[in-house]
Amino acid sequence: MKEDWRKNKKKEGSAVGGPYLSVHLRRADFLYARKNFVPTLDGAVKQIKTIMEKQKLDTVFLAADAPENEINYLKERLPLVKYEPTRPVLKKYGDGGVAIIDQWICAHAKYFVGTKESTFSFRIQEERDILGFNADTIFNCLCSDKEIGTCEQPTR
Repeated sequence: MKEDWRKNKKKEGSAVGGPYLSVHLRRADFLYARKNFVPTLDGAVKQIKTIMEKQKLDTVFLAADAPENEINYLKERLPLVKYEPTRPVLKKYGDGGVAIIDQWICAHAKYFVGTKESTFSFRIQEERDILGFNADTIFNCLCSDKEIGTCEQPTR
């Protein structure tokens, strides 16, 4: 790649990504501030399993602001991987730096699904677009339980 990223000419579909699904699942304030966009944990599991089957993937990388008990709940139901920084890494980079590591891992997956109206998800989508992924592997969002199968997906 050229040093000035603006001079790079991408060809859509030139990026393939690693053999995993990356998921950004917002919880915390989105559970009440954006409750119409966020699935329950079981709704998220159902959607993630469907995507894994369609994409023929058997590993999920999760970026989430969920409490440990919710992460454990998901780990019991999905082949989940989550980046857990060591104490020195956390001290060196802080929470913001660790979030960027999560974004970078998400950006390099074969397929990404995020949370609607999340800036974190948007940045991952933007990076994937710059890298040259096909649009149908970039602009996907988890749906609320009542919208599963019918919520808007920008590339469909």
